[in-house]
Amino acid sequence: MPIQLYLAYLNVLTFSCIQMVLYTTIPYIAEETGVVTSNIIAAISVGSLIFSFMGPFWATRSDKLGRKKVLSLGMFGMFLSFLFLTSLFVFNEHFSLMFKIIMVFASRIVYGLLASAIVPVSQAWQLDLIPKKSRLSVLTRNSMCLNLGRILGPIFILYKQVQFEKVIFIATAWVLILSCVSFFAKDSAPNQNRFDNDFSLHSLVKKWKKSIQESLHPILLAMIFTAFIGIIHSFLGHHLKQVLGISGQEATIMFAKIILVLSILAIVVQQLSIIFLKSQWKPRVIVGSSSLVIGTVVMMNSTNEATIWSSIVFISLATALIPPAYLALTSRSSENTDKANVFGKKLGLASIAHSFGYALGAGLIALSMKLHLVSTSFVVILTSVAILTLSLVMVLKKEEVSESQLLQAD
Repeated sequence: MPIQLYLAYLNVLTFSCIQMVLYTTIPYIAEETGVVTSNIIAAISVGSLIFSFMGPFWATRSDKLGRKKVLSLGMFGMFLSFLFLTSLFVFNEHFSLMFKIIMVFASRIVYGLLASAIVPVSQAWQLDLIPKKSRLSVLTRNSMCLNLGRILGPIFILYKQVQFEKVIFIATAWVLILSCVSFFAKDSAPNQNRFDNDFSLHSLVKKWKKSIQESLHPILLAMIFTAFIGIIHSFLGHHLKQVLGISGQEATIMFAKIILVLSILAIVVQQLSIIFLKSQWKPRVIVGSSSLVIGTVVMMNSTNEATIWSSIVFISLATALIPPAYLALTSRSSENTDKANVFGKKLGLASIAHSFGYALGAGLIALSMKLHLVSTSFVVILTSVAILTLSLVMVLKKEEVSESQLLQAD
């Protein structure tokens, strides 16, 4: 395999790993800098919203500019984003609280504008470098890199255990190095047959509208489920700190352990689902959404560490079973076009749904914490119930699903 393929994988893994470093250290950042958790979560929501618009833009630009240029720009944007965060710790005694809040928002705005290029452009680069028959295996490895990053991030936090800002410093330096390596790597010439050359506004709107209509329910499921993930990533550390009466540092350590265990359990369950459920999506969404409701109810009513861990077991079933189901359903199409174009377009819809969902989830929990109109527990449980309701609607809806299509998408 060409070295660029491994470099593309490394960029995806790094992106996922560093994101988890940020999410797990939210309680610590809030405690050390004085920026309240709700402001950090609000900044994450803003960044995710910008991310949803800019990801498809950078993927399209990379067709003309080349993968490595756009990818290195995305990694440089990630470097700038974390450079703003490192400044909070370096100049903690000198910055005013208002300026720290501005820096947090600036960090996530830069992330949304530039770092949004990393995953879609890395994926496009991977597809450039392999034959058509190997696309599915390469995209599966791409997903594995994302999951591995979600495991490595908490491991780094647990290894350090104290002074988590040093982990952020090292991550910032590593992203800068990887940005430079990506820039000087040999580029690949995009296969122009893969891309739709009709860029007229009317044609694009018509095609996107048709794709959305075909996959409306799974797209909504992707958005709401990712909203739940956004809530958990943004809020769980704060929740642990409050219900267990522990410090921000202790909450960060426990959150890292939870993310690590959650990711490992999800991988195990996914492997078992391949063996036993194969291409059956209905059992996945029913078992996954039902266990999600149980898990969130237990978590929001927990008063000790044991019940929190029991809730994680239920939630892991949902994180393992639901995403493959809605991705498989989203990728279906009745269009008689090249399957790579259809598959890419449908994955683009899922990507946009993910970004919107994450912004929605983080925004809802930030508003709940700031305005106190409804409790945070109500927001979390309501989101899980919405996922279960939509799953039931999808299962009860009469539509024929090709087994081969689901197998291919899974």
